[in-house]
Amino acid sequence: MIKALDDANLPLEGNIMSKTKLSIFSSILLGSVFALTGAGTAMPGKHDPSNLRGAHAAHLADRFGENRSARPHTQAAGSKIRRPVLLDPSFKIIDEPDADPTLYGTRVFGINEKGQLSGQYVDSDGAFHAFLATPNGDNTFTFAPITVKHGDTFSGFLNDNGEVFGTYNDRHTGIENTWIRKPNGKIETVIIGSEGTIGQGLNNKGVLVGDYVDDNGAMRGFIRDKSGTITYFDVPNAGTGEGQGTNPIGIDEHGDVSGIVIDADNVLHGFIRKADGTYEAPIDIAGAGTGEFEGTAAIEVDDKGWLTGGYVDSNDVSHGFIRNPQGKVAIVDPPDAGTGQFQGTVEVEHREAGWAIGEYIDNNDVYHGFFRDETKHITEFDPPGAGDLGTFTVYSSNRDHVIAGTFKDENGIRHGFLRNP
Repeated sequence: MIKALDDANLPLEGNIMSKTKLSIFSSILLGSVFALTGAGTAMPGKHDPSNLRGAHAAHLADRFGENRSARPHTQAAGSKIRRPVLLDPSFKIIDEPDADPTLYGTRVFGINEKGQLSGQYVDSDGAFHAFLATPNGDNTFTFAPITVKHGDTFSGFLNDNGEVFGTYNDRHTGIENTWIRKPNGKIETVIIGSEGTIGQGLNNKGVLVGDYVDDNGAMRGFIRDKSGTITYFDVPNAGTGEGQGTNPIGIDEHGDVSGIVIDADNVLHGFIRKADGTYEAPIDIAGAGTGEFEGTAAIEVDDKGWLTGGYVDSNDVSHGFIRNPQGKVAIVDPPDAGTGQFQGTVEVEHREAGWAIGEYIDNNDVYHGFFRDETKHITEFDPPGAGDLGTFTVYSSNRDHVIAGTFKDENGIRHGFLRNP
């Protein structure tokens, strides 16, 4: 690998750089943005519990996030930029045109049923921008950059109507809050309290779910409807200390919400909050560890009641799961998933019953993508041009089974990709 970038100063982003107790669940649990790097660089504020661990959790910590306090670094002197080479027609590489090829690059997070993409990039000045990319019908995209209040702007997912959400940094306070971009280009901001507000999921009715941080550093759940009305909630038995509490992640078209709750002993549990306000909680997959920062993460619930996610066992090995509407659980571990500490299946997400996507970490600590089809067959993959970190984020697919994700090349530069069926 060409050492083009200073790894000690790069955001962690799905790379288990060392087997120390990284801040792994901190960003998904605190809104997917407050992770620490392997070098120990912390975010401002009080959102940085640094005693978390686990490969599944480490990846979740980078679901949307970067280490916002560390700027991308320039290309090392004398190193060579090598762009991905398109050798496989099953893949399309996505690079935002204004992304500086020597800095951070481009991340793709979401794809919707229209083939639109959400993501983010860093320009030549080192500033983060989100984007919405719309297909032109000729294998190209038109990119609409998104910058909120002149601050660093980060992306999340999008719905099938082309609504996108993400977060931005307040330039004056350093606090991270949420934005939603409507299909007409209008941007609304969502600010709850003074410690940070992080959107996590957006359904086709324009309902946003996420968490905000209270004065004690605990996470609290919220649901915001299309009109801007906010419903606040805390899952029963949620801890109230710093880094504990309720973290909603997914929402279906009925308004059912899935997510993670951290109890007072720092054990993680899945939950579903029904649209009528009742709870299915805790959801604990058999085999999940019961120690600090072990347990179950419920990531995505669909309209028919299928649930996907992951869990960390007592040996810090991660596993994926799919649970059907009757509560029957299938463990999803690709054949080459590692079985050592901080290895395994990072997480599972899905579009419909039986179809699931995700990542796993092999015995060499390299990330790879995979999908599980309706016959329960698992296919492992890496896009062309992936460096020795492999495929480190696979978050989204649509009903055409086009998969969207991100990889780093051998210089540590990010590129989005699409994998066609």
